Amino acid sequence: MKFSAGSLFVLLAAVCWGFENNCTRKLSSKDPLQIVLLKGIFSGLGSIVIGLCIGERLTNLWSVFAVLGVGFVAYGLSIFFYVYAQRILGAARTSAYYAVAPFIGTLLSLVIFREMPKVTYFISLAAMAVGAWLCSKDEPIFKKREKTE
Repeated sequence: MKFSAGSLFVLLAAVCWGFENNCTRKLSSKDPLQIVLLKGIFSGLGSIVIGLCIGERLTNLWSVFAVLGVGFVAYGLSIFFYVYAQRILGAARTSAYYAVAPFIGTLLSLVIFREMPKVTYFISLAAMAVGAWLCSKDEPIFKKREKTE
């Protein structure tokens, strides 16, 4: 089995996402709006730096406002509700629910573009649904055995 550079970046992104989720969980008792503002500022600045480094340039001023609007909804509101949910549900449950979102997006694209996904999509969807369901249960899946001596 051989890993491409892209697959290593995907793996690194997943590790960073898990690390970031746990850090956010520790901050979730704070004001979600402040957390979102800080995360948005630093994520936005990081995106600007990356864009400038790869040669992107601003061609239309109106696009700045369009991107800000999309960022507000897709990132700002999303993270706000995510942090608020972590406060109530915890990091594992919130992440499990949040991880189902790409599959919902794919189902929407199925309706819009009318292209049938491969069988592996449905296998992955089933695995994610089972994982989200298991993480959402109030009682532990595996109970610890008590030692009897």
